[in-house]
Amino acid sequence: MTGNESNVESLRTADFVFLSVDDNTARRRIVEELERQQAAFIDVGMGVYESNGQLSGLVRVTTSTSARRRHVHDRQRIPLADGAAPNGYQRNIQIADLNALNAALAVIKWKKLCGFYLDLEEEFHSLYQIDGNVLTNEDTR
Repeated sequence: MTGNESNVESLRTADFVFLSVDDNTARRRIVEELERQQAAFIDVGMGVYESNGQLSGLVRVTTSTSARRRHVHDRQRIPLADGAAPNGYQRNIQIADLNALNAALAVIKWKKLCGFYLDLEEEFHSLYQIDGNVLTNEDTR
């Protein structure tokens, strides 16, 4: 989905959306529409860079619900500004494992929101650091 008027319109019937968009302008338009209709969503992303011939970076999962949205804007948790910072991911490197991890973390968070999994921290923003194998939860209740 590119975030143009015709396909953003298709989100009007959604009550929950998973976002994985590499275009900040399109992402902003989609987020604005989802917030306007009070739909919950999880946005995933990653920032990958090369260091001495090896890849490192972050995998991000950010959740927004009608009851909890301010962190997205106040803490700039989702990249919404036009343009993008340099990101090795955009060079078409094949990192299916990081994509799978990102998707799995998003689905686990969704299942927490649905009450399937216990959610003690109630995090709305998580970062996985590749080089240190660290998962950090932020924006907790």
